[in-house]
Amino acid sequence: MAPFDSDIDPTGNLTTKISTLIDGQLPDFIQADHPIFSVFLKQYYEYLEAAELRVTVNIDNLILETETNFKVLGVDETGSYKIVLEEGAGTEGKFIVGETITGGTSKATAKILSDDLGNTTTPRIFITSQQKFVTGETITGGTSSSSAVVTRYRANPVQTIQQLLAYADIDNTIYDFLDQFRDEFMNAIPLTLADGVSKRSLVKNIRELYRAKGTSEGHKIFFNMILGETPVVTYPNQYMVRASGGNWGNKLIMRVSPAASSVGDQAVSRKITGLTSGASAVVVSAASITEDTVSIIEFELNRDSLSPNASFVRGETIRVTSNLTDTLMSFTVNSIVSSVTVNESGALYGASEEIEIDTDANIGNGKATARIGNIKSGKVSGVVIDDAGTKYQVGDVLTFTTTDSNTSTATGFVSIIDGSIVINGTDKYSTDDGDFLVFEDATTEQ
Repeated sequence: MAPFDSDIDPTGNLTTKISTLIDGQLPDFIQADHPIFSVFLKQYYEYLEAAELRVTVNIDNLILETETNFKVLGVDETGSYKIVLEEGAGTEGKFIVGETITGGTSKATAKILSDDLGNTTTPRIFITSQQKFVTGETITGGTSSSSAVVTRYRANPVQTIQQLLAYADIDNTIYDFLDQFRDEFMNAIPLTLADGVSKRSLVKNIRELYRAKGTSEGHKIFFNMILGETPVVTYPNQYMVRASGGNWGNKLIMRVSPAASSVGDQAVSRKITGLTSGASAVVVSAASITEDTVSIIEFELNRDSLSPNASFVRGETIRVTSNLTDTLMSFTVNSIVSSVTVNESGALYGASEEIEIDTDANIGNGKATARIGNIKSGKVSGVVIDDAGTKYQVGDVLTFTTTDSNTSTATGFVSIIDGSIVINGTDKYSTDDGDFLVFEDATTEQ
């Protein structure tokens, strides 16, 4: 069992002390006949269980004259002592034996057993064992309000032997040993950490940081530990443009003619209702356009809000409550071209070519426009010979050439030459090459 308090809430205090057992271990006659020996033995073991805390202090003493450094001494029955100036005149580190000191960073506490603050080389105080003091922190006396900076914590050699195995416990080891733990378990971590980061807690949890290496949480912990800031981690694939990677959808559009005092924008987020059909829907947005000086309102409707059993009728009146004045507004439903059916495909059209639409007032307002989306591929159905050429033979392959990039290359072959017909078995590959049935003179017609 480690000679420290519980691991559940370790404070760094030594609990398995021998000094507290002296009175119960000495025989009664020794305690009765030799009380000073009992006190000596108890204080001796208290010394063995004590710790040395080296500090940097500022203590001012009263000197004799300005030309000498000898201090004014006072003498009583216990010996001599130096006169220390009162607090506020420069002295900051004159602690009182028996008072409790507290670490400014570690919040660790210990009781002062004795002091050697007059030692100009290594001023120090002897305290009850406390492993949690941090090198470089400021300690403050609870009674004297004196303060000093810790330069080193050193346990008594006998105590160190007793606590040897406990030093391997990160919760109970001394602060100066934390650098050795760092070199062993996290030598890639910088020595300087952000304010408020506990080296003890970091060593205890460094395995979790290694496990999170390469993840967003790992990067956040690392930057928080080193810089004291929480980074924002973004992934490039979240902002990558992908072909056809968007959420595509078609808007549901209704065009209406407004009545007097009816404003399209005031219908947004409101439900419209057809007086004839009884159909209803919620307006998502509204846009005003003008066609031949006629005002038209284009409503975008929410598909999920459409009434399932009714549809709006061309020419019917729809009503909606204004989102501004809370009054009823009226609109008339207009018909629009939503799709086209091709009955006669025609020929010689090109993709994206505009189509002329009949402007007869009886079939709309003549403002609809359209373009050809796709065209079907055609084929060569016949050939007209503009120039017959010479030296062709039956069976020669003919290749069609064109500058149009939207065509596939067509091929053919020579079937008739010189206005004659080849007799069976007398083509150019036979032994009777050159036998033809010739038309009448002065004609090349087939």
